[in-house]
Amino acid sequence: MKMRFLAALALAAATTAVACGAPADDDDADADATAEAQTTTARPATADPDATARPADPGATARPASADPNATARPADPGATAATRTVLANLHSFDFASGDPFDRRVMIGQQEPDVSNRASYATPVVPDVERLTGRTPALVSYELSNADRGARTMFDAAAFRAGRDTLRDLVRAQARRGALVSFVWHMRCPKAAVTDRDLFAPNECPRDYRLEELLARKPNGREGAHFREWRAILDELAELLWSLKDDDGEPIPVQLRPFHEFTGNWFWWGRANGASAYAAAWREMVSYLRDGRGLHHLLWVFAPDSPSSNGGWESYYPGDDFVDVIAFDRYDHNDGRFARGYDGDLRAVGSFAKRHGKVAAVSEVGFNLGAHGTNANPTWFTQTMLAPLRKHGFAYAALWRNAPWEKFIPEPGDGAIANDFARMASDDATLFAGTHDLYLPLHVPPES
Repeated sequence: MKMRFLAALALAAATTAVACGAPADDDDADADATAEAQTTTARPATADPDATARPADPGATARPASADPNATARPADPGATAATRTVLANLHSFDFASGDPFDRRVMIGQQEPDVSNRASYATPVVPDVERLTGRTPALVSYELSNADRGARTMFDAAAFRAGRDTLRDLVRAQARRGALVSFVWHMRCPKAAVTDRDLFAPNECPRDYRLEELLARKPNGREGAHFREWRAILDELAELLWSLKDDDGEPIPVQLRPFHEFTGNWFWWGRANGASAYAAAWREMVSYLRDGRGLHHLLWVFAPDSPSSNGGWESYYPGDDFVDVIAFDRYDHNDGRFARGYDGDLRAVGSFAKRHGKVAAVSEVGFNLGAHGTNANPTWFTQTMLAPLRKHGFAYAALWRNAPWEKFIPEPGDGAIANDFARMASDDATLFAGTHDLYLPLHVPPES
């Protein structure tokens, strides 16, 4: 990735210099050099043993949205690697205001398209979308809790190792194909006893493990035990994220979507925690992984559930310094309410993202064919999902996965709905993997 990126970067720099008639500003050159250097350094050790135990200031204020049009491609992490900056700029290319040829297209993604066993990721399979259309998603999302050592009742040691190793292989394979990678994280409640059922359920998470208490300090100013347990989970996550390297040994840029669907009450980090504690926990997590653990290849995704149906979601926003992508999740439950809510979500999130100079995306969307039948809405993909989406400048929409207990992607032989999916995949408005390497600049300024 480094070699192909540097070649493209050199071309873009040379072309820009010709167009502008002047060399790059020294400060910009220094920033690029710093970002590139960070892609080759080893994981930093913190000299001050207490430095990584200090929570981010819960009262910290975010920088306001900038009026500078170039700020829209500025990552939340000032030290983001050069490759990560390129991925972010590419995501912004899909915004209607970008003027880029991609601004009327949307990437189609999917959750876990290439694994048969979500519990361990041990057996890769032919992706569902590829079986139906011959194409593969432009963005692939994986689950991070599948590689959590703390979930000891979910995996034995062999399954755990297979899950982590296979996950690395899957991510590397997506990067080779030029497809982007995102992670959703159903983070377990930081408690001693963990079972499959209580990984993230609020009724299984004691009140003293809620977000506000996790961040609380003791009277002597030191962090509490719950905070240390949370840090241990973050440390394990950091080790996994740091190990995601391409064939050149460079960190692969990935999107990370933690604490998602916070507008609901089905996760322990949900609405009941309140906006202030939620935002503070988000800032602490980003600050620790970015500044304490030196992970500079992450793009952070803030994702409420059904935001147009859940007022006040904006107050949970942790600030522009801690978010790169603003997305939402919504599912069609075949009750006649999806279309109106979906359009409202697109408007609400699109407007909020534009005001804050962030990428807009649909992080989860789907219609459960397993529950409602393949004939319930035979034009769901082209008319219900895609038609409203193409009216807005969203970077991607990620469909949910197929599993033994649910089905969100049609299979060959599913009749009209399978044909509708194929029409969606061949629509000029959609972008799948294979046509563009999404780790290289999608747009290079033309010579003048």
